[in-house]
Amino acid sequence: MNDQIHQIDEKIMFYRELLLQMVTRVEQAILKATISMETNDLKLADSVIKEDFFINQLRDMIESDAVRLLISEAPYGHYMRQVIAGLKIATSLERMGDHATHLAKIVGQDKLSNDEREKPIIKGIVEMSNIVADMFRGAIDALINIDSQAAKNVAKMDDEIDSRREELKKLILESGPFEELKLRQNMHNYYYLVIELERVGDHITTICSWVVYMDEGVKPDLN
Repeated sequence: MNDQIHQIDEKIMFYRELLLQMVTRVEQAILKATISMETNDLKLADSVIKEDFFINQLRDMIESDAVRLLISEAPYGHYMRQVIAGLKIATSLERMGDHATHLAKIVGQDKLSNDEREKPIIKGIVEMSNIVADMFRGAIDALINIDSQAAKNVAKMDDEIDSRREELKKLILESGPFEELKLRQNMHNYYYLVIELERVGDHITTICSWVVYMDEGVKPDLN
């Protein structure tokens, strides 16, 4: 019995390692996308787009390993919760990687129109991105430690992200009218960026709810 528990412990550790590798890649993708947006670094933006392939590969590996664990090991109790939560978290991470890629693709478009109305919007988007990054780092710590209370605290940060979303949407809409085509295109992109970042916050909140499930056995609604 002890040998069996030891074996499943090792397999769960490998499964968690795959998940943490995916977490690290997604965190880096979000960070790089934010920096590329702030600095208009097209090379950095391109690296985020290319990184999405590896994020998707890790998701596939996690899904395959989860199926193998469920079939061959028939995990129970907290083992089962870790496998199920890992699958759900991998899905959220993959979508977050997609959002980072979308941000990078917008950066990869033509340069800014240099209209003064853009500057406070760009500043606000970067600040919102930094809040998202802080929230994600907190979620990672909660996941590593399987700490439900920490996860619940991190989830509360989504309220700040939602607040920033509303402020930026209002700022963008009230900055018009936009006479130049390029400026209209940029404002449309900024609006889209804000929505993307808000969705990333939602995915992080979902990850936090699955961390609570791993720890407590009950998945709460943290949104």
